[in-house]
Amino acid sequence: MSQKLLERKVRLTGTLTFETAFHIGSGREGDLATDMGVLKDWTGRAVVPGSSLKGSFRALAERLAPFLRQTACCLDTGLSGIQCVSDQTYLKNHLKSFQNLTSEDKKIEWLGRHTCDICRLFGSLLQASRIFFTDAALLRGGESFEIRDGVVLDRDSQTARHGLKYDFEATPAGAVYRLDIDLENPSDRELALVGAVLQEWAHGFRLGGFTSRGLGRVSLSELEVFQVDYSNTEELRNFLLHRQMTPAATLLTDCLAKVLAL
Repeated sequence: MSQKLLERKVRLTGTLTFETAFHIGSGREGDLATDMGVLKDWTGRAVVPGSSLKGSFRALAERLAPFLRQTACCLDTGLSGIQCVSDQTYLKNHLKSFQNLTSEDKKIEWLGRHTCDICRLFGSLLQASRIFFTDAALLRGGESFEIRDGVVLDRDSQTARHGLKYDFEATPAGAVYRLDIDLENPSDRELALVGAVLQEWAHGFRLGGFTSRGLGRVSLSELEVFQVDYSNTEELRNFLLHRQMTPAATLLTDCLAKVLAL
């Protein structure tokens, strides 16, 4: 599929329900005089940013990719053994050959040979992402906060270090958010990978900080899939004039089944 033209768009929507309290930090002190505050919007409600969702999604995609016959450089060619321009050293050694190319078609072909499957979808230093995560929209909950205590442990003695106690804000369990993901020109192989990650999310995953202490357990439900084929006149007209996309309930599972059958 060409990456120069917008030929296909896929939209995924769903519901994220936090089964435990969670902490997505603001990087500043909390409103409740805690050492670490929760990221909030202008109304004071807890935010689940698209960057956190994309980071979690990509990390799981990298772990699943080899089982779907796809490559993942993990941003480190030396560690993964996969040659990819997302690795700074690899890019430095090959950038000149890319810059010497005289046409866009040749550059796209070069990127296909020098970029892993994960970075072709999620973006690299030389190519924009084709998967987009919106900040999750709060549906209910997320309006009150609790304070949790923490201590720094001495790994040798397995006891708390004196004077290193801290506290942090957490959003209580039960907060519910709407998930929105868009993909541009995804291949069937890429949709299979996305489907595999979402299957894992449906069974529960962890998001935010302090997850090893029980925080951040969240699950995906009510997944819906829509698409627009720009070569289909009727689908294109409905999308451009009425903002209507075509339901594609089995698209991800069909692509995943096809890849797993190879």
